[in-house]
Amino acid sequence: MARYLFVVSVQHPALYDHLLERFANDPNAEVILDRRRVERRQAEIAVPGERRRADRRQRPDVSGELRRRSVAVVTISDAREES
Repeated sequence: MARYLFVVSVQHPALYDHLLERFANDPNAEVILDRRRVERRQAEIAVPGERRRADRRQRPDVSGELRRRSVAVVTISDAREES
């Protein structure tokens, strides 16, 4: 069964509290505050080689959703379903 991660903007604590209460008894849902602040690489300095092979994020548009809706819902598939 899939799990759901609700990422809430730190600028909307009332929404965070509401979702925490709403999903308190749902074992397949988790509500968290967005902890990201800024992109880690801010300077456009050439690096000898990119160590990151690919963007690890499955849903890179979480930032956009947070800006538009104050919450982003990420679906986490059960590994057994994918096999």
